[in-house]
Amino acid sequence: MRKSAALFPIVFALGAIILTPGAGAREPTQLRKCQTISQPGSYELADNLTAAPFSDCLVITASFVTIDLAGFSIRGDNATGISAPQGGMAIAVRNGSISDFTFGVDLRSAEGSIVEGLHVSGGASHASVGIIASGIVKGNIVTGVDGDGITATGIVTGNIASGNFAHGIGVGPGSTVIGNTAVRNDNVGISVECPSNVTDNTAVNNNEINPTNLVLTGEGCNNTNNVAP
Repeated sequence: MRKSAALFPIVFALGAIILTPGAGAREPTQLRKCQTISQPGSYELADNLTAAPFSDCLVITASFVTIDLAGFSIRGDNATGISAPQGGMAIAVRNGSISDFTFGVDLRSAEGSIVEGLHVSGGASHASVGIIASGIVKGNIVTGVDGDGITATGIVTGNIASGNFAHGIGVGPGSTVIGNTAVRNDNVGISVECPSNVTDNTAVNNNEINPTNLVLTGEGCNNTNNVAP
C-alpha cells in the first residue's frame, strides 16, 4: 500500500457528491478532448478520447466534480488517464474504459472520491497502477496492468482484478472490503491493512510461484466468508 489512511467519513463522501454545486440543475458539460477541469460540476464524455504521448488526459483541479465516461474510452501512451494532482474532495469518475496509461485513475490525494464502473487495462504499454483512490471504489474491472490493479482506502466492493503483474487489490486500514475477486495476479491477490472489515471476497490462483491469495497485515481485521485457499 502506498497510502496509509485512517478511518474517514464515507457518509461525507456520499453527501458531498450528492450536494455538488449545480447537481441536477443543468445538463453535464460535454467533453470531446483531453483537458484540465478547473470548475466544479458535472461532466460527460461525448466521444472517445486519446491523449498525446506521455500526457495526462483529464486533470481535475477543482473539488465537487463528477465525470461520467458514458460508456466511452480514454486511451493514452503512458502518463495518467484521470488525475487530481492538487487533491480536493468529492470527485466521482464512472462508467467507461481507460487503457494504456501509467496510472489509469489517480485520485490518491482527493478525499471522499468515488470510482465505479470502470474497465482499466494495461494494453500495449501496460500501466503501473490501474486505480488509486480514497473513498468508494466499486464495481470496477482492472486487468493486465504492469503493477497493482487497485490501491484504495475506504469502501472497496464488487471489483475484479485479474492478470495484473503485481498485487490484485491492496487496501489501507479502516476499510470495508466486500465482494471483490482477485484471480491470476502475479503477486498477492488481495492485501489488506488492519483493522478492516474483509468479507465475502474471492482470491484464487494468484502468484503461481508462491501462492498468496489473501494477506491481512496487523491486528483487528474481521475476516469472514472469504474464499482464499
